[in-house]
Amino acid sequence: MEIFVEFDICCLKLYGCYVLYSKKPVIIEYIMSIKKVRHYVSREFAAMNKPLFAIAFFSLILLLTGCQTVPRPADQLPTAQKPFPASPPATPDQENDSSMAEAPSYLDSTRWWDQGRQDPVRELVVETPEQLVARVPKRSNPKIVILQYHNVVFGRTGGEYNRDLYNFEHDLVFLRNRTQIIGIDDLPYLKSGEKKLTTDASILTFDDGDLSIYGVVFPLLKKYDIKATFFIITDFVGTVGYVNWEQLKEMSDYRNAGGEQLFSIGSHSLDHRRFDEIPAAQIPHELAESKFIIENNIGTPVWYFALPFGAGAGRKEIIDAAKNSGYRGIRTSRKGVMQPGSIDPYDLPVFYMSNERADILAQQIYSLLGR
Repeated sequence: MEIFVEFDICCLKLYGCYVLYSKKPVIIEYIMSIKKVRHYVSREFAAMNKPLFAIAFFSLILLLTGCQTVPRPADQLPTAQKPFPASPPATPDQENDSSMAEAPSYLDSTRWWDQGRQDPVRELVVETPEQLVARVPKRSNPKIVILQYHNVVFGRTGGEYNRDLYNFEHDLVFLRNRTQIIGIDDLPYLKSGEKKLTTDASILTFDDGDLSIYGVVFPLLKKYDIKATFFIITDFVGTVGYVNWEQLKEMSDYRNAGGEQLFSIGSHSLDHRRFDEIPAAQIPHELAESKFIIENNIGTPVWYFALPFGAGAGRKEIIDAAKNSGYRGIRTSRKGVMQPGSIDPYDLPVFYMSNERADILAQQIYSLLGR
């Protein structure tokens, strides 16, 4: 008996559901059919009393009770389903100001990719050099690590050469908290003793010239006053997915509030072929010609070369050709760190920044530094 009481309740729910959307004659006809089903079910259930029929009966109940869910108004939808609010109307002053009219709609022009919907990493803030120095641990035996990046991309990615933006920003937090971020051009002065380190130091480098170095990396590093060197494949410049000469010149010409150059451009060869696979006679041409092309387009000297794939590191003919072409150093892909007094400018080791989690790479860097 209790079963059929529940069944009648379900019928009432069904009536309440359909009364919103149907006309009365249709409802009455539907309720009459429900009563016929109830009578038939009662008779068959009493006669058969089989588990299979019971399962079918309760399935019918669940189907009918499902009608009680009605569409919710838009203002009652969960937050995740609500559309982004429309931008507020412009004020008369904004409409008359051409600079405001051309300004983008996102909140932070540096972080254009999130359109103001995300806050920057909390620890990544604009600080004075004095504040940064005061926070970084002092070392009696400071060491230098060069970081090797390629592309910086949005979201998670399985590509080995792609560092996702989330982890990249956390890299910057770790490096600023635990090291002094310097430029590759500081190395000769550290080796000679003209400059001194009291903390571990790090150097950011980016290989290939992917367009992300201009669209993502450049604005972030400008905002937080962080130095970096970009190694460019000259034949790739201006092609799809890579920076062009105007962008490279803008990066090279940038000076911070103190008038200091933050970004240097280096060579990564003409066409990115391995130096252990091309004829030895062609190596001087690769070094000299790529250097000349970059300098001719950006108007500043090129002092460092990054070996494609790290191939040929330590080979005397490559080092000699680099010196003859006017390079001050060669960055390899060999894993390692340096101490200021033992820097070999033509065999600079690196730590490769894969797309591993930022905390894991931070532990590996700290281990490499012996901390």
